[in-house]
Amino acid sequence: MNNTVGLSILIPVYNYDITSLVRVLAAQLTRTGKKGEIILLDDGSDNTIISGNPSLQTIPLVSYHQHQKNEGRMASRQKLAGLARYAHLLFLDCDSVISKDDFLAAYFELVEQNVDLASGGRIYPAVAPAECELRLHWKYGTKRENMKTGRVPGKGPAFMSNNFLVKRELFDQLDNSLQLPGYGHEDSWWGIQFEQAGVRCVHIYNPVLHGALEKATIFLTKTEQALDNLLLLEKKAGKLLVSRHVRIFRWYGRVKRSGLSRLYLFIEKRFHNYFRENLLSCRPRLLFFDCYRLAVLIRMARAKSTV
Repeated sequence: MNNTVGLSILIPVYNYDITSLVRVLAAQLTRTGKKGEIILLDDGSDNTIISGNPSLQTIPLVSYHQHQKNEGRMASRQKLAGLARYAHLLFLDCDSVISKDDFLAAYFELVEQNVDLASGGRIYPAVAPAECELRLHWKYGTKRENMKTGRVPGKGPAFMSNNFLVKRELFDQLDNSLQLPGYGHEDSWWGIQFEQAGVRCVHIYNPVLHGALEKATIFLTKTEQALDNLLLLEKKAGKLLVSRHVRIFRWYGRVKRSGLSRLYLFIEKRFHNYFRENLLSCRPRLLFFDCYRLAVLIRMARAKSTV
């Protein structure tokens, strides 16, 4: 394992044009004068929009690699970590937009302090999108995920894997054997493991702008995929740990323990179409989104228990 002091910026790519992101990062990296690299890994993209991505390896300090088929987010990050040459890793999602001129400089300060783990968070556009179909994702992100200015005191927000710094030796110790298909809760699994290992996450205001809002229909589909993964995570980590890291699972546990699951599903079924219609509208309500998610999770859990 290479323990050279420096920063490896690791970006898994899937069906996304990362030209702007990489050029901004490369320019900032050059300005810092620090030891660093940018490694890109395409995870079997099938979209012609990424046709220009391989040419990015002509930029100094940038390398580009490809999976011939889609292997998933966790496998891609493991591969990227294996390609890295430096002791600190910075993982970024490919749809990130760099919103601060000193974005990398802030992380290099933490590298010099030899910080174990840090999260910079994400922010969403301040103005709601004109397209109604994007409003649900925007509202959820704005209300539930937006990073607040300044360091977050105490425990901080839930660990998010879209923009985080970690020592390579710590990342290499993570158990990545849990296969979470599709979308959702890789960050919950890593957050649980970091907590179990006694690794404190430093939360700083160094966010990326979430650059790819999804249509409500797609967002709901991915939400359901994430809930399915949550049940897989429960089997791996146990109810207690998952409840501490995932709010919707805490609510699920309370309803289940109270013996009200059937009653809740009966009531939600009467409002299900109304909830979904609202979530696809220009004025989606997060309360309805939570009710919808909870019902989906209960149904999934009941279906799995009868298999």
